[in-house]
Amino acid sequence: MRKLWWWLPVVVMLSACRKDTVGAGPEAGTEGGETVARLEGEAAPGAEGDGPYTVTKAKLDAYVGYQRKMLEVYGSLMRGLQDMGPLMDAGTPKALEAARSGLKLIERKAQAETDARTAAGLTTAEVNRIAEVVTTVISQRQMGRTLQYEEELKKLEALQARMPAEQQQELAPQVESMRREVDAFQKLPEARREFGDANVDVVLTREADLTKNYQDMLKAFAGVRH
Repeated sequence: MRKLWWWLPVVVMLSACRKDTVGAGPEAGTEGGETVARLEGEAAPGAEGDGPYTVTKAKLDAYVGYQRKMLEVYGSLMRGLQDMGPLMDAGTPKALEAARSGLKLIERKAQAETDARTAAGLTTAEVNRIAEVVTTVISQRQMGRTLQYEEELKKLEALQARMPAEQQQELAPQVESMRREVDAFQKLPEARREFGDANVDVVLTREADLTKNYQDMLKAFAGVRH
């Protein structure tokens, strides 16, 4: 499906034109406008915030529900874009019409995102701030599992235990280095320094759900790249 992406600049161009038109009307600056702007890579107003943000259990639970809803939205969007692939690849006279259809898909996604966020009781800024913590924590934990450092450490320690004392000492620095890597993925010291212990700990209370959402989102996007 790599050929599918050649027409996306057309969609972006049409989207930019549409945004200019909308911006001139009475709805400029509304929540919907913010969401479309975020889709086009612009920073959402208030996304950075001032000072540390506290992720509460209630806000995190709302965010998990928001994520699941957005997975449905992204899945629908990706399927729609895939269905348009053969038409666009064929270079038919309906190519521009297909590009406009792609724009409509993106606009529907933007509205669905606003609806999901509103239903969750979250602002755009809250979604962005919570996502920052969640993405950092869950991606680091996922990387640790992918690299299988814990399993490698166990093998290394077992090997060291079978060695003569002199060889054990030679292997000790490597074992200690691996332990530090495992400790970093388990305790997340960098994330804790950046976001605080309380924020990291509350995210870890929903680690299983957030990890599933993280993996499902990767699958949703990977579906258009093959």
